Amino acid sequence: MLRPLLAHPVPAVRARAVAGLRVLDVTDVERIRPLLDDPAPGVVREAAAALLPSAALLPEAWLTERLAPERPPQARLAAYRLLEARGGIVRLRAAVSLLGDPDARLRTRAARAVRGWYPPEVREDEEGSALLARARHVFAGGC
Repeated sequence: MLRPLLAHPVPAVRARAVAGLRVLDVTDVERIRPLLDDPAPGVVREAAAALLPSAALLPEAWLTERLAPERPPQARLAAYRLLEARGGIVRLRAAVSLLGDPDARLRTRAARAVRGWYPPEVREDEEGSALLARARHVFAGGC
């Protein structure tokens, strides 16, 4: 009953349909994924919450495209939340890419993620070392 409501013309109905599917634990990644580009912030928020447990199933490049400054703020935050949820080098890569972002909220969240980065194995990894070098200013207290 809820799936057809994902395409309802009223944003609040779409958002509640996503929330209902999430509560019922019947999130269909391929049906919910397009809602990350919905024009209604509430729908995007609910879609991101529903997709968090399945973040690893979403293509990293597709999510990274949604971090672009020209995208709506809600889409950018949702994409970052999902990239963060993937953890590891994906999380670090996304955070470093946002350190100079014009959106203060995303920039601050990214800086916090970089400062909280610990896994020692990344220091021995070439890409991880390069990312941490790019983020050196964050450890000195800047954003």
